[in-house]
Amino acid sequence: MSDYANRPFIPPIREFLGSTLSLWNLVFLAGVFLGWLVFRPLARCEPGLRLAHPRFAVVVYLSALSAQLFAYAFDAHSSLLPPAGTGALAYYLDPLAGPKTLYGVIVAMPATLALATLGTSISLPRALDLWTRPMLTVLAVARVGCLLEGCCYGARSDLLGFRFPVGSPVYWQHRGDGLIGEGAAQSLPVVPTQLWEATVLAALALWCWRVAGHRGAQADGDLFLRAVTGYSVFRFVEEFVRADAGRGVYAGLATSQWIALAVLAVAAVVAAVRNSSTPRPAEAAPR
Repeated sequence: MSDYANRPFIPPIREFLGSTLSLWNLVFLAGVFLGWLVFRPLARCEPGLRLAHPRFAVVVYLSALSAQLFAYAFDAHSSLLPPAGTGALAYYLDPLAGPKTLYGVIVAMPATLALATLGTSISLPRALDLWTRPMLTVLAVARVGCLLEGCCYGARSDLLGFRFPVGSPVYWQHRGDGLIGEGAAQSLPVVPTQLWEATVLAALALWCWRVAGHRGAQADGDLFLRAVTGYSVFRFVEEFVRADAGRGVYAGLATSQWIALAVLAVAAVVAAVRNSSTPRPAEAAPR
């Protein structure tokens, strides 16, 4: 792997509450605000949810830490142990401190909500449905941040590709691979997988709004289960087009593909258990 791949992202914009506020972090915070706007009307309609807005903040905080932990564990250039000169508290507890694997938000959401809804009468399946739309909204906006920063990019494509400026990860990768010269102002065109994923996440969020209007026709937890299943199918396929050097690859599949397979397997088991426990309508008496 070339040293160019380890160059920093676009320089930070400013310091924010003691943390480095990069372009991605700035867009992420905007996504959190938009997610809160989505969450507000949902929380008003949920009688079992007390202290809704502080709990939303807890979910966001724990979700960001989960995304960082997944990046530390699975990204190619990260480590579960803090690097030299970095304090453990900042490395593990600062939600703006490190890279993020967004799939970690989805995988950790059941545990995150179990903690965030302690002391309420709301069930975990219902909580998962309630937070699905805000979660998808935040993730969609976060992927726009990936597009603006030039990370999480796809394979080279002259037909469908976007070019990224100096300082972006794809630019440094192309420099390190000898594909562009030292004076190049942009990277080679690559598939904008960030935009594809942002679009799919936004579409899933809109679909959830439509389906949630028929709550009586589905059991609690179905909205989350269906949205996560749809995203996992897309993510598994999309990873074949991704080409960013920071991804972990194991036995020929990217980390996110293994996670997608695990999520789909769990979703299939949950669906099977639910179907087996659902009372079947009584058969008509013979005449």
